Order: sequence, then C-alpha cells, then structure tokens
Amino acid sequence: MTDKGHYHHRQQHDGPLTTLYLVRHGETEVNRRNCVQGMRVDPPLNERGRKQAACVGQRFRDVAVDWVVTSNAQRAKETGAAISKEHPSAPVTHMGALNELDFGVYEGIHVTAGYNDLVHAWDVEHRAELQAPGTLGESPAMCERRAMQGLREVVAQAVSSERKHVCVVVHSRLIQIVLASMLDGTLSTMALYKQKKAAVNVIDVVGSAPTAEWPYRCVAHEINSESHMSSEVISRVSSATSLATRSTSDERIRFEVDADGALVLRRL
Repeated sequence: MTDKGHYHHRQQHDGPLTTLYLVRHGETEVNRRNCVQGMRVDPPLNERGRKQAACVGQRFRDVAVDWVVTSNAQRAKETGAAISKEHPSAPVTHMGALNELDFGVYEGIHVTAGYNDLVHAWDVEHRAELQAPGTLGESPAMCERRAMQGLREVVAQAVSSERKHVCVVVHSRLIQIVLASMLDGTLSTMALYKQKKAAVNVIDVVGSAPTAEWPYRCVAHEINSESHMSSEVISRVSSATSLATRSTSDERIRFEVDADGALVLRRL
C-alpha cells in the first residue's frame, strides 16, 4: 500500500467481468462532531461533504460508469448523485442491504469509551460475532451476511447485463467488512481497510470461486484512495475533524430524528 492509499495486487488476470468502485460518502455534521453514524442516523452531507462529493464526481468523469448503486442513506444518495451528474444515462439503484452497520445504543451519540471498546473487540480481538449493545445492534458478521448478499446481486446483474463499471456508494464500516470478506475471506482483517471520507476503492471481479459467501475472485487496484480530492478539501477536513473532537470532548450529545423526520442535536 502506498502513502496515497493505492493497493496493487500481484495476481495476473484477464479482463474483468466487471469493476466495482466502492465509494465512501462525504462528510456530514454527525461525523464532523465525532458522533457515531450508523444505519439509523441519516443526516445529509454538510458543505464540506458536498465539496468532497463533487470531487468524487470529477474522479469518475472519464470512467464509463454504467450503473450507480447506493445504500438508502441520504449521505450515500447525495454522494452518488455527484457521480450520476457526470453520467446521467446510468441507472441508479438504492439498496437497504448496503446500509451501514447498526451500532445499537451508540447510534447518534458522541464516541464513548464503551464504543471504543466495541471497536477494539472487533478490530483487535477479531470478535466479528459480537453485537453492538441494544435491541437493533448488529455485529460485523451480521452486516457481512446482508451486505455480501446485496453485492452478489449487484455483481450477478452487472455481469448478466454487461455493465462493466459499477459505482457502489456506501459507508466506512460496511466497506471495511466487504473488502475483508471478498479479498481475504475473513473479517479478522477489517482494520486494514479503514476508509477516509469520500475515499474510492477499485475492485476487479475477474472470475468465479467456489465459496458460498462470495463466489467471485477479485483483484484490488486501489484501497482507500483519495487521490481525486483537492488538497484544500483534504487539509480542511483534517483541521475540522481535530477541532470537532476538541469542541465536543467535554459535552454529551446525541443526534435524533424528530416527529417531522428532521435530524436534531440534543445535548444530554
């Protein structure tokens, strides 16, 4: 892996059946404030996130994108729309199977020691079956099952309809899960695939493989690449993230959806 996040697989292969571009969405106010943003927290992109999405759109200007797939989340749809702007004839599909992992009781709240312990259990202790606490909380293994089923459907349809360049705009933890699953066959490597905001991962699907979870052979060309991002956006993101962490470190906040469906910040 290079300092720009590029990963070059040594395996030689013929032309791919299709190429998947796994894209993380741009920034929102929830993650700017260092709060947990999972399946049930659905903010739009903030101003910086919209600029990041525009950079993503420009990244794909010269790629023959013939399908845009996103999760059901607003932030993913908006980032996907920046790609669609460059490729208005490409169909767009929204898939609930590709929603972010549900972080249970940690959804929408400022990062806590309990949340950090959960991530440590997943990434360091490799406890992929450990569910986030709360009735709706998921484990990485649960997320893997639905996400890989969704991606199997995407690849099968792409191959059958000869769609060669498919952009899949989703979420950080979900991308970590599916990359570990499709490239390594294990979730023990999730931590290797951390994603920056609006990062791009390029995966060639080159053939079939006899496994039930992911029946394809894949070759990775770029992992967590932000080479398409302007230096101004990257530097401003780093600065803003640092400030957000400091400004919220001593207060307890939660993002919630009100009766009208609007996202509101509550101070606890």
